[in-house]
Amino acid sequence: MPLKVDGTIRHPADGDAWEYTVVVVVRNGKGEEIRRQVVDVGAMQGGEERGFTLAVEATAVRTTGRRTRH
Repeated sequence: MPLKVDGTIRHPADGDAWEYTVVVVVRNGKGEEIRRQVVDVGAMQGGEERGFTLAVEATAVRTTGRRTRH
């Protein structure tokens, strides 16, 4: 797996409710954004926590001699 990131956010016990958005952005080799997607939206109350894992998987493909770009 070329990339895997785990993280957690914790809401302070004495704070107001939070709303969160999980956004994934893919950039090409020039740093240009080629895809942005909202993956999840949720809410957290004081004292709650959420865990997140981002994984990028890569697999070999058979080529047809023609190069495609995504």
